[in-house]
Amino acid sequence: MDNSSLQSMAELNQARHAPEARELWSDTEGQISNAGLYLLCLLTFWLVVPVLYAGWRYLWTARHRYTLTDQRLLIESGVLVRDMESLELYRVRDLSVQGTLLQTLVGRGRIVLQTTDVTTPVVSLNAISNAKAVAQLVRDAVERCRVDKGVRAFDV
Repeated sequence: MDNSSLQSMAELNQARHAPEARELWSDTEGQISNAGLYLLCLLTFWLVVPVLYAGWRYLWTARHRYTLTDQRLLIESGVLVRDMESLELYRVRDLSVQGTLLQTLVGRGRIVLQTTDVTTPVVSLNAISNAKAVAQLVRDAVERCRVDKGVRAFDV
């Protein structure tokens, strides 16, 4: 056997014996993010298309799920076809908490993660309940993951 196949077999064996990821937090995107659309549909309820679109947005938002484990952030979305995006926590560089006035009034907010991931350099968790506490949970999980993997973040 050559060196690369031995290395591949070792990685597979290590993955089999790796501890399962522990779920720390899970939530869906809040429907408050569709409040403007729902108001518009209420004003134009006699038209069929806005009501159908509002129903679609309701389903889309209800099926948009965020799950934080001790190793990665998983984002599931889609109504008919499910899509799952995975972000390794050690790739998170910075995070911030934002929110609109309406989101703040109902106790929700947006968490924006700046990452070193090539495919998704910015990840936004929209309309999260108790966004400040969740952001602190994400930050703590990122730090623990970096320590466990021996990864350091450098600013260039």
